[in-house]
Amino acid sequence: MNVTFYDLLNIVIPILIIIFLAYLLYRYGTQEVLVEQHGNIRAVRKITITPQLIVIIIVSLVLAVIAMSYKVIPQGYAGVKFNHIFRRYSIVGEGINFIIPFVESIYQYDLQIKEYTISTAARRKGEGTIWGTSADGVSVGLEATLLYKINKENLMLVHKNLGMNYDEKVVYPVFKAALKSIISNHTSDELISFGKNKIDEELKKGIKSKLEPLGITVIDAMIRDVKFTPDYEKALEEKKIAEQEVLKMRYVIEKESLNVQKMLVEARGKAKAISIVARELKKNPEYIGYLYVDKLSDKIKVIIANEKTLLNLDEIIKSK
Repeated sequence: MNVTFYDLLNIVIPILIIIFLAYLLYRYGTQEVLVEQHGNIRAVRKITITPQLIVIIIVSLVLAVIAMSYKVIPQGYAGVKFNHIFRRYSIVGEGINFIIPFVESIYQYDLQIKEYTISTAARRKGEGTIWGTSADGVSVGLEATLLYKINKENLMLVHKNLGMNYDEKVVYPVFKAALKSIISNHTSDELISFGKNKIDEELKKGIKSKLEPLGITVIDAMIRDVKFTPDYEKALEEKKIAEQEVLKMRYVIEKESLNVQKMLVEARGKAKAISIVARELKKNPEYIGYLYVDKLSDKIKVIIANEKTLLNLDEIIKSK
């Protein structure tokens, strides 16, 4: 429970008034007198009540009662006022609230958003990473954060059923149990990719179902980290390396496959072109001579094919 400055004032001021009253009683309400006991004379103090002393006592008591009759609720807080005689409850808000000393009490609650983190870094009271066994038998540790609060309208419900230490009584155990349930209901691979599998939402939903009926509002629940044993982390790293090698090999195979397909397409194109040329040559055998001449230099005018054949290129071209 957090103790504020105003709580300290409510305690310190009445104590100071009582000390001051005791001093006044000793200083002005007693006097030294000489008495004889067994033949010996000695000085002793006796209480003497005077009107001035009575006034001082009354004023001091009134001041003490006034100091004890108010309680300041700071911003972001609220209180439950309880009357011990009539056993009645009421909700009080921020600011100065008056009470009847020794008859009424105010129990102060923080209405601001609270944060509870389970991790090695935020370790408290011996707590750390929550460990459990996953659905595939792997030892998995989770670190997570819970954001929660209580609303003013639910304050009476929380106070009557849980009390001021509702955090340690309900919130912390429910959060830890929910994390262990998440571990046991999922495989290690699912937990690693908890963002994609919406495990955060599942965690939040499970906690809300337990806490909100008790008057505690769950703002958010977030998994911060997933941990494994050192041996499993080493095996996991080796698995990632092997998967990368497989992906690399698959890329090489796909690339070579594309090259083969490209070569087949080119070969089919060439074969089709040859088939077309062969078909045309059957129809016009002299066409091959034209193709031959078409590839020659423009400076060549006459070709001797054999001893009896003389080709005039100009005539061949003109005839075409």
